[in-house]
Amino acid sequence: MPLQDLIVRIPPLPHYLTAGEDVFMPGERHVERQHIGVFDLIVVSRGALFMGESGEDVRVGAGQALILRPDLHHYPAKPCEEETHFYWIHFQAHAPWSEPGERPAAELTARWSAEHASPGDYGRQYDLRLPRFGTLPQPQDVYGEIEGLLALSDQADLAGSWKQQTVFHQLLFRLCGEAQQIRTDSAAVKLAERTASYLKTNYRVPITNELLRTELNYHPIYITRCMRAVYGRTPNEYVNEYRLEQAKLLLLTTDKPVAEIAAAVGFEDPAYFARRFAQTAGMSPSAYRKQFEARGG
Repeated sequence: MPLQDLIVRIPPLPHYLTAGEDVFMPGERHVERQHIGVFDLIVVSRGALFMGESGEDVRVGAGQALILRPDLHHYPAKPCEEETHFYWIHFQAHAPWSEPGERPAAELTARWSAEHASPGDYGRQYDLRLPRFGTLPQPQDVYGEIEGLLALSDQADLAGSWKQQTVFHQLLFRLCGEAQQIRTDSAAVKLAERTASYLKTNYRVPITNELLRTELNYHPIYITRCMRAVYGRTPNEYVNEYRLEQAKLLLLTTDKPVAEIAAAVGFEDPAYFARRFAQTAGMSPSAYRKQFEARGG
Protein backbone atom coordinates (compact mmCIF):
# COMPACT_ATOMS: atom_id res chain seq x y z
CA MET A 1 0.00 0.00 0.00
CA PRO A 2 1.60 3.33 -1.02
CA LEU A 3 2.32 5.96 1.61
CA GLN A 4 -0.63 8.30 2.03
CA ASP A 5 -0.85 11.99 2.88
CA LEU A 6 -0.55 13.21 6.46
CA ILE A 7 -3.57 15.22 7.56
CA VAL A 8 -2.57 17.75 10.23
CA ARG A 9 -5.21 19.91 11.91
CA ILE A 10 -4.01 23.53 12.02
CA PRO A 11 -3.63 25.79 13.96
CA PRO A 12 -1.34 25.27 15.77
CA LEU A 13 1.15 24.97 12.94
CA PRO A 14 3.83 22.25 12.93
CA HIS A 15 6.96 23.37 14.79
CA TYR A 16 10.47 23.26 13.32
CA LEU A 17 13.10 21.65 15.56
CA THR A 18 16.36 21.14 13.68
CA ALA A 19 17.78 20.35 10.24
CA GLY A 20 20.95 19.20 8.54
CA GLU A 21 22.43 17.57 5.43
CA ASP A 22 24.44 14.42 4.82
CA VAL A 23 26.34 12.67 2.06
CA PHE A 24 26.38 8.87 1.97
CA MET A 25 28.88 6.99 -0.16
CA PRO A 26 28.02 3.71 -1.93
CA GLY A 27 27.49 1.00 0.69
CA GLU A 28 26.45 3.42 3.46
CA ARG A 29 22.92 3.44 4.77
CA HIS A 30 20.52 5.45 6.91
CA VAL A 31 20.27 4.59 10.61
CA GLU A 32 17.50 2.36 11.94
CA ARG A 33 15.23 3.98 14.52
CA GLN A 34 11.80 3.58 16.05
CA HIS A 35 9.38 5.82 17.96
CA ILE A 36 11.70 8.83 17.76
CA GLY A 37 8.90 11.21 18.72
CA VAL A 38 9.41 13.67 15.85
CA PHE A 39 8.57 13.78 12.16
CA ASP A 40 11.59 13.38 9.87
CA LEU A 41 11.34 15.09 6.47
CA ILE A 42 13.98 13.78 4.05
CA VAL A 43 14.72 15.53 0.74
CA VAL A 44 17.22 13.88 -1.62
CA SER A 45 19.10 16.14 -4.04
CA ARG A 46 21.57 13.59 -5.50
CA GLY A 47 21.63 9.79 -5.65
CA ALA A 48 19.00 7.75 -3.81
CA LEU A 49 18.14 6.56 -0.29
CA PHE A 50 16.39 3.23 0.22
CA MET A 51 14.10 3.59 3.23
CA GLY A 52 11.52 1.41 4.90
CA GLU A 53 8.85 2.14 7.47
CA SER A 54 6.81 -0.57 9.16
CA GLY A 55 7.05 -2.91 6.19
CA GLU A 56 6.66 -0.31 3.42
CA ASP A 57 9.90 0.16 1.42
CA VAL A 58 10.51 3.13 -0.85
CA ARG A 59 13.34 4.46 -3.02
CA VAL A 60 13.80 8.21 -2.45
CA GLY A 61 15.65 9.53 -5.48
CA ALA A 62 16.94 12.97 -6.45
CA GLY A 63 14.15 15.53 -6.42
CA GLN A 64 11.95 13.44 -4.13
CA ALA A 65 10.85 13.87 -0.51
CA LEU A 66 9.75 11.46 2.23
CA ILE A 67 8.18 12.13 5.64
CA LEU A 68 8.77 9.48 8.32
CA ARG A 69 6.26 9.29 11.16
CA PRO A 70 7.28 9.79 14.81
CA ASP A 71 5.44 6.70 16.04
CA LEU A 72 6.66 3.99 13.66
CA HIS A 73 9.77 1.90 13.02
CA HIS A 74 11.92 3.08 10.09
CA TYR A 75 15.06 1.50 8.72
CA PRO A 76 17.35 1.32 5.67
CA ALA A 77 15.84 -1.02 3.07
CA LYS A 78 19.31 -1.44 1.54
CA PRO A 79 22.60 0.50 1.23
CA CYS A 80 23.09 3.41 -1.15
CA GLU A 81 24.23 2.38 -4.62
CA GLU A 82 25.81 5.74 -5.48
CA GLU A 83 26.96 8.90 -3.75
CA THR A 84 23.82 10.36 -2.19
CA HIS A 85 23.24 13.85 -0.83
CA PHE A 86 20.13 14.59 1.21
CA TYR A 87 18.65 17.10 3.63
CA TRP A 88 16.74 16.17 6.78
CA ILE A 89 14.36 18.25 8.87
CA HIS A 90 12.87 17.28 12.22
CA PHE A 91 9.56 18.83 13.24
CA GLN A 92 6.65 18.25 15.61
CA ALA A 93 2.88 18.62 15.26
CA HIS A 94 1.18 19.54 18.53
CA ALA A 95 -2.31 19.05 17.10
CA PRO A 96 -4.27 15.98 15.98
CA TRP A 97 -2.83 14.31 12.87
CA SER A 98 -3.54 11.14 10.94
CA GLU A 99 -3.46 9.46 7.57
CA PRO A 100 -6.65 8.96 5.52
CA GLY A 101 -8.71 6.18 7.06
CA GLU A 102 -7.09 6.56 10.50
CA ARG A 103 -8.51 8.26 13.51
CA PRO A 104 -6.36 11.23 14.55
CA ALA A 105 -3.41 9.89 16.55
CA ALA A 106 -5.41 8.95 19.63
CA GLU A 107 -2.81 9.25 22.37
CA LEU A 108 -1.46 12.54 21.07
CA THR A 109 -4.92 14.01 20.56
CA ALA A 110 -6.21 13.15 24.00
CA ARG A 111 -3.02 14.21 25.73
CA TRP A 112 -2.88 17.53 23.89
CA SER A 113 -6.54 18.34 24.45
CA ALA A 114 -6.55 17.42 28.12
CA GLU A 115 -3.19 18.70 29.30
CA HIS A 116 -2.07 21.47 26.98
CA ALA A 117 -5.24 23.18 25.78
CA SER A 118 -5.45 26.94 26.03
CA PRO A 119 -7.99 29.45 24.71
CA GLY A 120 -5.78 30.33 21.76
CA ASP A 121 -5.64 26.74 20.53
CA TYR A 122 -9.25 26.59 19.43
CA GLY A 123 -10.53 28.79 16.69
CA ARG A 124 -11.28 28.06 13.08
CA GLN A 125 -9.14 25.09 12.09
CA TYR A 126 -8.18 23.58 8.75
CA ASP A 127 -6.70 20.33 7.47
CA LEU A 128 -3.15 20.59 6.11
CA ARG A 129 -2.42 17.68 3.76
CA LEU A 130 1.27 16.82 3.55
CA PRO A 131 2.47 14.12 1.13
CA ARG A 132 4.35 11.30 2.86
CA PHE A 133 6.29 10.64 -0.36
CA GLY A 134 6.48 12.27 -3.76
CA THR A 135 8.44 13.97 -6.52
CA LEU A 136 9.00 17.71 -6.25
CA PRO A 137 7.92 19.65 -9.38
CA GLN A 138 10.46 22.41 -8.59
CA PRO A 139 13.18 20.70 -6.54
CA GLN A 140 15.74 23.50 -6.92
CA ASP A 141 13.37 25.91 -5.17
CA VAL A 142 12.93 23.42 -2.32
CA TYR A 143 16.69 22.94 -2.00
CA GLY A 144 17.12 26.72 -1.86
CA GLU A 145 14.57 27.08 0.94
CA ILE A 146 16.24 24.33 2.96
CA GLU A 147 19.65 25.94 2.45
CA GLY A 148 18.13 29.17 3.76
CA LEU A 149 16.83 27.29 6.77
CA LEU A 150 20.28 25.84 7.46
CA ALA A 151 21.89 29.26 7.10
CA LEU A 152 19.71 30.52 9.96
CA SER A 153 21.01 27.85 12.35
CA ASP A 154 23.91 30.11 13.34
CA GLN A 155 21.49 32.79 14.56
CA ALA A 156 20.74 31.74 18.13
CA ASP A 157 18.63 34.78 18.99
CA LEU A 158 14.87 35.25 18.94
CA ALA A 159 14.86 36.88 15.51
CA GLY A 160 16.75 33.95 13.99
CA SER A 161 14.44 31.40 15.58
CA TRP A 162 11.40 33.30 14.36
CA LYS A 163 12.78 33.38 10.83
CA GLN A 164 13.45 29.63 10.97
CA GLN A 165 9.81 28.92 11.77
CA THR A 166 8.68 31.23 8.97
CA VAL A 167 10.94 29.60 6.38
CA PHE A 168 9.91 26.14 7.57
CA HIS A 169 6.21 26.95 7.23
CA GLN A 170 6.82 28.31 3.74
CA LEU A 171 8.52 25.03 2.88
CA LEU A 172 5.64 22.95 4.26
CA PHE A 173 3.07 24.95 2.34
CA ARG A 174 5.17 24.58 -0.80
CA LEU A 175 5.16 20.79 -0.34
CA CYS A 176 1.44 20.86 0.37
CA GLY A 177 0.67 23.08 -2.63
CA GLU A 178 2.83 21.13 -5.07
CA ALA A 179 1.25 17.88 -3.94
CA GLN A 180 -2.16 19.40 -4.61
CA GLN A 181 -1.07 20.34 -8.13
CA ILE A 182 0.25 16.83 -8.80
CA ARG A 183 -2.76 15.06 -7.35
CA THR A 184 -5.55 14.62 -9.84
CA ASP A 185 -8.10 17.31 -9.10
CA SER A 186 -10.86 14.74 -9.34
CA ALA A 187 -14.55 15.20 -8.84
CA ALA A 188 -14.23 13.21 -5.60
CA VAL A 189 -11.66 15.62 -4.12
CA LYS A 190 -13.71 18.64 -5.18
CA LEU A 191 -16.88 17.20 -3.69
CA ALA A 192 -15.18 16.26 -0.40
CA GLU A 193 -13.74 19.76 -0.04
CA ARG A 194 -17.10 21.30 -0.94
CA THR A 195 -18.82 19.07 1.63
CA ALA A 196 -16.30 19.98 4.34
CA SER A 197 -16.83 23.68 3.65
CA TYR A 198 -20.61 23.25 3.81
CA LEU A 199 -20.40 21.33 7.10
CA LYS A 200 -18.21 23.97 8.74
CA THR A 201 -20.60 26.72 7.68
CA ASN A 202 -23.77 24.88 8.74
CA TYR A 203 -22.60 22.84 11.73
CA ARG A 204 -25.27 24.35 14.00
CA VAL A 205 -28.16 22.73 12.12
CA PRO A 206 -29.00 18.99 12.02
CA ILE A 207 -27.11 17.34 9.15
CA THR A 208 -29.13 14.65 7.41
CA ASN A 209 -28.60 12.62 4.28
CA GLU A 210 -31.53 14.39 2.65
CA LEU A 211 -30.05 17.81 3.47
CA LEU A 212 -26.70 16.84 1.94
CA ARG A 213 -28.44 15.45 -1.13
CA THR A 214 -30.41 18.69 -1.57
CA GLU A 215 -27.56 21.11 -0.91
CA LEU A 216 -24.77 19.29 -2.75
CA ASN A 217 -26.77 17.56 -5.50
CA TYR A 218 -25.11 14.17 -4.98
CA HIS A 219 -26.26 10.90 -3.47
CA PRO A 220 -25.34 10.70 0.25
CA ILE A 221 -23.54 7.37 -0.28
CA TYR A 222 -21.23 8.97 -2.86
CA ILE A 223 -20.66 12.02 -0.61
CA THR A 224 -19.68 9.71 2.25
CA ARG A 225 -17.35 7.71 0.01
CA CYS A 226 -15.59 10.91 -1.12
CA MET A 227 -15.27 12.22 2.45
CA ARG A 228 -13.77 8.93 3.62
CA ALA A 229 -11.28 8.91 0.75
CA VAL A 230 -10.10 12.49 1.27
CA TYR A 231 -10.56 13.15 5.00
CA GLY A 232 -10.82 9.65 6.46
CA ARG A 233 -14.17 10.52 8.05
CA THR A 234 -17.86 10.34 7.21
CA PRO A 235 -19.74 13.66 6.98
CA ASN A 236 -21.28 12.97 10.38
CA GLU A 237 -17.90 12.24 11.99
CA TYR A 238 -16.37 15.31 10.36
CA VAL A 239 -19.11 17.72 11.48
CA ASN A 240 -19.19 16.30 15.03
CA GLU A 241 -15.44 16.83 15.41
CA TYR A 242 -15.89 20.41 14.25
CA ARG A 243 -18.82 20.92 16.63
CA LEU A 244 -16.71 19.70 19.56
CA GLU A 245 -13.95 22.19 18.71
CA GLN A 246 -16.51 25.00 18.62
CA ALA A 247 -17.90 23.78 21.95
CA LYS A 248 -14.45 24.01 23.51
CA LEU A 249 -14.19 27.58 22.35
CA LEU A 250 -17.57 28.45 23.91
CA LEU A 251 -16.66 26.70 27.16
CA LEU A 252 -13.53 28.82 27.38
CA THR A 253 -14.99 32.16 26.34
CA THR A 254 -18.56 32.17 27.75
CA ASP A 255 -20.45 31.31 30.94
CA LYS A 256 -23.27 29.56 29.08
CA PRO A 257 -24.56 26.31 30.63
CA VAL A 258 -23.22 23.12 29.10
CA ALA A 259 -26.63 22.11 27.76
CA GLU A 260 -27.00 25.49 26.05
CA ILE A 261 -23.55 25.14 24.46
CA ALA A 262 -24.42 21.66 23.24
CA ALA A 263 -27.51 23.01 21.49
CA ALA A 264 -25.61 26.02 20.13
CA VAL A 265 -23.09 23.82 18.30
CA GLY A 266 -25.64 21.39 16.89
CA PHE A 267 -25.99 18.59 19.49
CA GLU A 268 -29.66 18.01 20.25
CA ASP A 269 -28.97 15.60 23.13
CA PRO A 270 -26.83 17.09 25.98
CA ALA A 271 -25.99 13.62 27.32
CA TYR A 272 -24.71 12.49 23.93
CA PHE A 273 -22.71 15.71 23.66
CA ALA A 274 -21.14 15.09 27.08
CA ARG A 275 -20.16 11.52 26.12
CA ARG A 276 -18.60 12.59 22.82
CA PHE A 277 -16.79 15.47 24.49
CA ALA A 278 -15.31 13.21 27.17
CA GLN A 279 -14.14 10.71 24.54
CA THR A 280 -12.27 13.48 22.72
CA ALA A 281 -10.98 15.66 25.55
CA GLY A 282 -10.54 13.01 28.24
CA MET A 283 -12.82 14.88 30.64
CA SER A 284 -16.33 16.23 30.95
CA PRO A 285 -17.26 19.66 29.51
CA SER A 286 -17.57 21.07 33.04
CA ALA A 287 -14.14 19.75 34.05
CA TYR A 288 -12.65 21.12 30.85
CA ARG A 289 -14.01 24.59 31.65
CA LYS A 290 -13.01 24.38 35.31
CA GLN A 291 -9.33 23.81 34.56
CA PHE A 292 -9.15 27.32 33.08
CA GLU A 293 -11.01 29.12 35.85
CA ALA A 294 -9.10 31.68 37.90
CA ARG A 295 -8.35 30.43 41.38
CA GLY A 296 -8.11 32.61 44.44
CA GLY A 297 -4.72 33.04 46.08
